[in-house]
Amino acid sequence: MKYTNVLLSCVIVLGSLGALSTAPSSFHPSDKIAHIAAKSTSVNSSTYQSIPKFNKTIGLNKIVWKGDNSTITANILKQDAVAHFEQNIIDTIVVAHGKEKHILHTGDFGVKLLDITSVAESPSNGWIAIRAEKSAGSNLILVNVKTGEYTILNERLEQAGKQDVETISSYNWSPKEDIIAFSYGNTEKSILAIYDTKKDRLVHLPRATNYISTGLILWHKNGKNMDYISEYPSDQWILFRYNTASKKVKPVKKISQNEFQQWFKLDK
Repeated sequence: MKYTNVLLSCVIVLGSLGALSTAPSSFHPSDKIAHIAAKSTSVNSSTYQSIPKFNKTIGLNKIVWKGDNSTITANILKQDAVAHFEQNIIDTIVVAHGKEKHILHTGDFGVKLLDITSVAESPSNGWIAIRAEKSAGSNLILVNVKTGEYTILNERLEQAGKQDVETISSYNWSPKEDIIAFSYGNTEKSILAIYDTKKDRLVHLPRATNYISTGLILWHKNGKNMDYISEYPSDQWILFRYNTASKKVKPVKKISQNEFQQWFKLDK
């Protein structure tokens, strides 16, 4: 979700923790991100991946997300004698990519989907990520556009023994491989992970602290680093950086709510 009508600041305060790279065992939430050498800089969009845009339109009994290469159509079914917020549910999702077309029947999902809130295509154009809202939280569905096979990341996490996978709030594809970084959890906890579609493998990022939520994930163009903005403690936001080679996370800077705007403009 993007924030609007906010005046952007041209200059932000950058806080660096220098050489601090931590895993959960070496960083405690009580540690303050305080030893910050301040300097001025602006968000450099050239650092981050370019994310293909999809446009959303709502028609009669359908929701359509259209991009340069793919179109995602959610067909709506109206139900009677149910709670008001579940009267209109997604019955099928049609994924069209070139000459390929695949139909996902949501009755097979075991959960009612109410809306599609974002769509992203992998750089290889081989996968589509679909974030779908349900009555509590959201699912992230990854669809192979060639075969029509799909993975619901929430279920994949549960199969791996993970709990508290009510929602997947933020995500983005790596610019170099068919791997996707995402955050999952509930209203009190956010966990970061990366899923490799080819190897069907999950890798969890070390936690620098106990994040409450994660508002944004952005890969660097080189595919070696990934930045994300997480909340801890309440209403305080920090930009973190993950290095895929060292597999370490370091806090980069504190940011204000207004500064979010500079990063959200780079997202899908």
